[in-house]
Amino acid sequence: MNKAGNDTWKTPLGVYERSIAELRRTREELQTELQSLRNLQASYDNLKSELQAAKHEIQNLQSQFQACQKELQETKAELEATKLELQDADKQHEIRITEAKETADIALSESKAADSKVESVKNEIENGTIVAQKALMLRGRDENYWMRFHSVDSVNHDVFKIWKIDDTWYDIIRVRASALLRARDDNHWMGFRRIDTKGNDVFDIWKVDNTWHSNVRVQVATKLR
Repeated sequence: MNKAGNDTWKTPLGVYERSIAELRRTREELQTELQSLRNLQASYDNLKSELQAAKHEIQNLQSQFQACQKELQETKAELEATKLELQDADKQHEIRITEAKETADIALSESKAADSKVESVKNEIENGTIVAQKALMLRGRDENYWMRFHSVDSVNHDVFKIWKIDDTWYDIIRVRASALLRARDDNHWMGFRRIDTKGNDVFDIWKVDNTWHSNVRVQVATKLR
């Protein structure tokens, strides 16, 4: 085979050989381009797959973003509601504080008025303007003994006795007229004992040991009141 640079290429055989060589080069170039296209197609397919995966990831991110946005809106609404509740609670607290202050002022004013009234009554008692005319009990010999109403007797008389703070009663009141009259000493007292068969009132001596003795002696008497 002659080289392409020789003049023989102008011959029919040379032209034929040259055409075959060019055809081979063209074929090789086509194969190279075809391989490049295949490589490009593979790259395109990979890129398409990556784009599809990226699209799915973007969709997932969008879904997550929407969920987060919805949650954020709900949280914001809850915060607004909490804020309103706190504002209402603050208003109620201020109202309560105001009411408590007003109540305290009224109580303080009433307390001052009561103190003033008590002080006035105290001064009136001290200077004798107020006189106690009735009382449940009257003080006896000391703070342990008090004279107070005990009962009503058979003739509808009020009976007063000495009441001790241990809740015991004593017939030891000495007055001008009473159910018992003092005899020789504080242990002997003369009092009504009974009515005899003739309808006369019988007076005997009563001792503090709760015994009666018929040893009353008088000069002349028709009645003892």
